Amino acid sequence: MNDQMNDQTAPLSGALNAYDKAPEGTRFPVLTSHVDRARQDRYHRTSDVAGSAFADLADASIFAQDVSRVIANAGLPNDGRVLLRQRIFQTGRVRLDESLSVEAEVGPYGAGPRGRHLHCRIAFRRPNRTVPLRMMTEHLLPFEQVPERSKSAKTYPEPVEGMEMVGGLALNPEKVADYASEVGNQIHSDPEFARSRGYRAPIAQGLMQLTALHGAIVNRAMPWEMDLEIGFIRPVFWDSELTLYANPEGRLYRCVDQDGKLTAEAVLHHLTTRDMEP
Repeated sequence: MNDQMNDQTAPLSGALNAYDKAPEGTRFPVLTSHVDRARQDRYHRTSDVAGSAFADLADASIFAQDVSRVIANAGLPNDGRVLLRQRIFQTGRVRLDESLSVEAEVGPYGAGPRGRHLHCRIAFRRPNRTVPLRMMTEHLLPFEQVPERSKSAKTYPEPVEGMEMVGGLALNPEKVADYASEVGNQIHSDPEFARSRGYRAPIAQGLMQLTALHGAIVNRAMPWEMDLEIGFIRPVFWDSELTLYANPEGRLYRCVDQDGKLTAEAVLHHLTTRDMEP
């Protein structure tokens, strides 16, 4: 396994070896995206977010789905890819139905015990060339030979100590499959496919936790500028029940499953609520 950790040429599972044709610096074809009321309501419904606080503003976390759409539009597979980390840099509010071009490129690849790590940099650009949203993503591209799962060497403190409950996310197969329907990754909907990748059942998209936690942030204050980073610590299955927590300052957010295990942790590095438009 240690050899695999540093091997960026080991075969990947399924069709994921297609990423060999997308080295660092590869730019994906630009697509245009927008979040309308129906799209936003669907994502909020499946992630248990009460969307009234957004009013006529688009939920920035929903645009994160366009990363997978850009990758698929480039002819690269989504099936089997797993999101490990997502960072959102927001420098302005986006309104419902506002169109943005999605411009993405491949960053440096990394390596880990379970596969290669795909990094992408994404800009969401307005017609006037300003960029109200930027994102950075890190995905796992699993090796063809699934290694045995080992406990992480990293230890976490009691995940709810000093935290207050700010919401919940009760998952079921229909919600998980519906949330992931735009990305077409079978790992979120097909039990046999999920088992072939080493999971006991289909796993929820990490972005479901991002949308749920972002909803909790907006309930406190609607961001104008925001730097939000979330790491996905362990798989969340389509039958999991999560509780959302925040620290008193509203800068640290966590998702904890029904067994008391930490599944995701988000850090709000920066937040302003004042309208900064000239």
